[in-house]
Amino acid sequence: VVVAFDNRGAGKSSRPDFPYTMEMFVEDLKHLLDYLGITEGIHLCGSSMGAMISQKFALKYPKMTKTLILCAPGSYYPPKTSDQNLLAYNMLKDLDLEQRVKFYFPLIYSRAFKKRLENDRAFFDEISKDMNFCAQLVDPPLYKDYINQNEAFKNFDMRGSIKDIIQPTLILSGSKDKMSIPGEIQSMHEEIPNSILEVILGAGHGFNIEFPEETNRIIWKFVQEHLS
Repeated sequence: VVVAFDNRGAGKSSRPDFPYTMEMFVEDLKHLLDYLGITEGIHLCGSSMGAMISQKFALKYPKMTKTLILCAPGSYYPPKTSDQNLLAYNMLKDLDLEQRVKFYFPLIYSRAFKKRLENDRAFFDEISKDMNFCAQLVDPPLYKDYINQNEAFKNFDMRGSIKDIIQPTLILSGSKDKMSIPGEIQSMHEEIPNSILEVILGAGHGFNIEFPEETNRIIWKFVQEHLS
């Protein structure tokens, strides 16, 4: 069974108007699993901010988490990046939905994929049907949602803690990820004891959309190896 959900402040989940924390996101996931009656054996997969939440969840609830799959992860978030986010969010306020999506192209995707999206309308429309991609169009975050989510990034620093992650861990990264801090992915792999690192060549931060088949193949192979 695959359980996919929207964090608070995103998609179809509620959007309370106050600053969020990573601890809130962790407890949101815990409450969802409790509601579903899932108490153990979780193969926990998170991408980008979801990978941050997943690290904290695995440390807080190790008996529930069987494996950890960290896609485009980070182990800390520099304060200056959080400040830069606020400037970007302020710019987004005046853009329409499609312009807002295209604003993220250079950050999320490799140059080759970005050019194809910009120059091939049929391809853009096809990719827009993807659940992760079209969320920005169908249920776009409001400015207040960006601000509240950005608060969760502040003070996020797992560099002294990820060595305590005990679960088998897959770290998955794109070789052209512009949002990764240089050397950080390799450092995470070296610090998490039972981890493997897979790099998708030519892929950006959104490698699950650029290379969905390869992404799914790598993840499913890892999960199968830890089903027993």
